[in-house]
Amino acid sequence: MKSLANKVLVLAGLVLLMSAKVQAADDVDLNKIVITASRFAEDSGDVTRNVDSVSSGEIERTQGADLTGVLTDLTSVNISDYGSAGATKTVRMRGSSAAQVLIMVDGRPINSPRDGQADLSTIPLDDIQRVEVMHGPGSSLYGAGAMGGTVNIITKNPPKEKQKTELYSSFGTFRTYDERFSHGARIAKFGYLVSGGYQSSEGSRPNSEFNANDFNSKFEYEISDNNKLTFNSGYYRSRMGTPGPITSPDLDDKQRDLKNYQDLGWAFGLDDTTQVSARVFQNYERLEFIENTAGSSWETANTKDVNTTRVRGYDFQLSKKLFEIYQGIFGFNYVTNLNDSSTSAKHEYTVRAAYLENKLDLFDEHLKFDFGARVDDYSNFGTQINPSFSFLYEFNNKLRFLGSMSRSFRAPTFNDLYWPDQGDGTKGNPDLRPEKGWTKEIGFETDVCKYLTTGLTYYRSDYKQLINWTPDATGSMWTPTNVASAVIDGIEFENKIKFNDKLGLDLGYTYLRAKNNDTHKYLVYQPKHKIDFSLKYKELNGFICELKGQFTDKRYYDAENTIKVKQFFVLGLNVSKKFSSGVTCFASIDNMLNRTYQVMRDYPMPGFSFTGGAKWEF
Repeated sequence: MKSLANKVLVLAGLVLLMSAKVQAADDVDLNKIVITASRFAEDSGDVTRNVDSVSSGEIERTQGADLTGVLTDLTSVNISDYGSAGATKTVRMRGSSAAQVLIMVDGRPINSPRDGQADLSTIPLDDIQRVEVMHGPGSSLYGAGAMGGTVNIITKNPPKEKQKTELYSSFGTFRTYDERFSHGARIAKFGYLVSGGYQSSEGSRPNSEFNANDFNSKFEYEISDNNKLTFNSGYYRSRMGTPGPITSPDLDDKQRDLKNYQDLGWAFGLDDTTQVSARVFQNYERLEFIENTAGSSWETANTKDVNTTRVRGYDFQLSKKLFEIYQGIFGFNYVTNLNDSSTSAKHEYTVRAAYLENKLDLFDEHLKFDFGARVDDYSNFGTQINPSFSFLYEFNNKLRFLGSMSRSFRAPTFNDLYWPDQGDGTKGNPDLRPEKGWTKEIGFETDVCKYLTTGLTYYRSDYKQLINWTPDATGSMWTPTNVASAVIDGIEFENKIKFNDKLGLDLGYTYLRAKNNDTHKYLVYQPKHKIDFSLKYKELNGFICELKGQFTDKRYYDAENTIKVKQFFVLGLNVSKKFSSGVTCFASIDNMLNRTYQVMRDYPMPGFSFTGGAKWEF
């Protein structure tokens, strides 16, 4: 603890040092709207939780192939990446596993009940209006899975008037193609936005070829100014080779994925102080893993495992401002999770939940409190109650102190509970209980001067009943049990520097100490140090250039800390130019130093990669 405190003091000193060296900048825009922190739209300056908001413009500038290229720059985020195009990419936050981070699209959870994860490589970037990333637990509002953090992907709405069309085409290394389109229009009170695309790549390894297509739609009907219906739907399909680890590669195994969703929502403002919303939704996924395809088609392959999951749910929420200083947010939801697997058979469980969030504004809105709780009633795990408390104190409009304390939990997945004994030395455990944890954090955000905005946060999480897959007494069978506990603490240090109207620098540093409390060993795949920077140059005539870099410290592959995954440093460059004709030309380089490195052990990342293309808006 003493060493960590010293690091905090050193970083605080660096803030003052940097503020003396930077030159000119614009004031920081604090008028962004944030929804995720309280399930209610509010100005970012009023939010009592640590939330990052990434706009569509920032997403477009990254020219990333998927959403992980956008989120990896955030201090709290640690990406799990298995390499080639289409390979699984998931998010870890603050020492959590990927299954302990809740991912939502427009508030609809998309984590699979099969393994608890959400693969961000399947979400098209051109549909995203912004992404909100809330650091730390969100179980008091969103229930299971939101232990390390919550990511809410907010999609674009139909145009406010007339129509808009976009065409996108790119070509890159490994014969990677990406073709996309979107079209939207507004006709009186009715609006629509449809988009779709096709991706293909030969991959950076043998048997890593990939192709996918998707289609998404959003329809809106404004019954009146404060009364609106929305319907979202879409699908995603992919086929890819699964080469496996380089130590034991599979050259004839394939994977096929089909996802679709439907989401019907209603939002109604009774008056200026009362808002009502409701939704019903469904997520469907069919995952096929196909072995021994050599010399045969995918349909006639020797071995095929089929896993189908379906999530159906509905939500209702009422928000009411009762007094000048108080607002209440109440809601309930019901979700059914179904699993139909050729390996683990059919299983189902339901969750009934209710939550209440209270917001208080005191002392002329300089002091804000948010406190509330959520009750989740599981058909197979019983009842979970998760309270939370957070505050914001704003001093002289330039210095903001934030703090919170929250309880969180994660329910076991279908794989954890019911994975069958197939002779491979693994078997699920139907007696598992949910993981539980408490997280406390304190931090500040400040405009050090007109040139620099900085923030520093310290957090600590204490987790119990963590689910670990460990060998039984004979050593021949691995099963999951609730035996582990962990203590995770760290600091997040974020800086935004603007040298002038055209040039700016984002610089972030994360210190993370994630240990098993029983063995005192570090948790797997959790880097102790992570540094991110982004140097951006933007001209008024539409030219943008961005140089990005990331250093990730070594990580441990095994629970005994005997096998390390080496540290790495990567650089990337993005350049784009928008012309008055509505055409934007762009080019990007990933891993421009051509480093050999791995994010996940035995899954090498691609070397020097180039992508170029154009987008046409009309």
